[in-house]
Amino acid sequence: MHVRALSLAAVVVALAACGPTGDPDLRVVGDPRAATPVSGSSQVVLTIANDGDGPDELVGAETPAALGVEIHLTEIEEGRATMAEVGSADLPPGEQVRFRPGGLHLMLVLPDDTVVEGGTFDLTLDFDRSESITVPVEVVPLLDLADDAFDEDP
Repeated sequence: MHVRALSLAAVVVALAACGPTGDPDLRVVGDPRAATPVSGSSQVVLTIANDGDGPDELVGAETPAALGVEIHLTEIEEGRATMAEVGSADLPPGEQVRFRPGGLHLMLVLPDDTVVEGGTFDLTLDFDRSESITVPVEVVPLLDLADDAFDEDP
């Protein structure tokens, strides 16, 4: 019986080590904005803060104002910028993660005719561990988002 209890304890410890510890506490900081569409797409900029003591991940986003929303990462290698879709974005505990041009960002795919300068639409952010968050997004001129590409992280 003693061996069985030790085996059960080992399994419990092993399972606990497999998953993240702590609890995430997510919020969107500031006012999310999207660029007026160009060539069938639009970028969304926003900041997600994780005020908790556990990690989470942004695993997707959705809006009725576009065919889809993708998580993208722009990287510069040897003076050349490349953009690729990524499956998720890490949200470490105690940190803020910025989604902006020139780095990690959300891309609206084929936004509809409601995504126009001065308009707004709802965007739902889906997470691995936390409940989804829906935020209003204001549509602004593309050049207004350029400022977010080069300013310092908080």
